[in-house]
Amino acid sequence: MTSTQSAQPDQLGQLLMLASSNLPIGSYTYSQGVESAIESGVVSDEASTLVFMQDYLALAVIGYELPVLGLIMLALGQGNDTLAANLAHDYHAGLESKEFVLESQQLAQAMVSWLNEVLSLGIPAEIPEDGYLPLFAHIAQHWQLPLAQSMTTYGFAQLENMVLAAVKTVPLGQMAGQRILWQLQSELAAQIDAVSTNIQHAFDTLMVSSDSLEEQDCQQLCQDLYEILNISNNLPNLAILSSMHEEQYSRLFRS
Repeated sequence: MTSTQSAQPDQLGQLLMLASSNLPIGSYTYSQGVESAIESGVVSDEASTLVFMQDYLALAVIGYELPVLGLIMLALGQGNDTLAANLAHDYHAGLESKEFVLESQQLAQAMVSWLNEVLSLGIPAEIPEDGYLPLFAHIAQHWQLPLAQSMTTYGFAQLENMVLAAVKTVPLGQMAGQRILWQLQSELAAQIDAVSTNIQHAFDTLMVSSDSLEEQDCQQLCQDLYEILNISNNLPNLAILSSMHEEQYSRLFRS
């Protein structure tokens, strides 16, 4: 699985389903920090919305979530469920607010319902326990979706959902929202090949250097991967905004 792979026609449909913020999971009901950023004055117009979301893209999506997603997919692809589970547990533990934990879990449960009731896949109960991103990785690997396209799909879904929240609540016009989303997806597309290549290289390097993966301490291996890729979910300002949203009187989105 490399970034040069292209999605086949049936995989394209699967990717489009996963990119939807309406069906099957209803992520449009969350603002991912946007609503509290508006309430606090961080976001107030088109320019400030773009800056906020560019930071989110760089720090939260590209800086953390996409590398973790890619690593889980690669671990599953090699049949190393223990490493994949450790990465998933670390991701869940790294969610920095109660709101983010509930959002991740609720989206995962909504996705499981769709997978079980519509596709009859029979998702094991333990897979969605760590939230939506690890479940997304399991689905993408189960369908053998290309790494770069899977990461792009996940990232775009996050960005589109945030832009929709801003359009509704700043408020922004539809064209302003489209300009922001176009800029964000262009920045994501410009970096995705390099990000996926770095993830693949770091994963392959550590797997080759391990004498026996079964004897390897998977928790230490996770830390080594984080260090090599320089990834972190330490975003205190975003965590503060999320915590503020939990008690925001005027909120329209779920907490």
